[in-house]
Amino acid sequence: MQVQYVYDEQGRKTSVIVPISLWQKVSRRKNTAPDTSPFDPARYRGIYRNLGIDIDRELQALRQEWERV
Repeated sequence: MQVQYVYDEQGRKTSVIVPISLWQKVSRRKNTAPDTSPFDPARYRGIYRNLGIDIDRELQALRQEWERV
């Protein structure tokens, strides 16, 4: 059985039917203890290295987006 969607008269999704095996799998993940360790930015150092982007240009675009709002 696959995930099934229920639609209203206007064609908008109103509900979803999820197989019990998927529901149990998602429920198990949700019930795991959250990570309460303090944030360590060093864990993320270098994550953009292999993406082939100009990080300075991306940072400038993000700053402009932030200031626009």
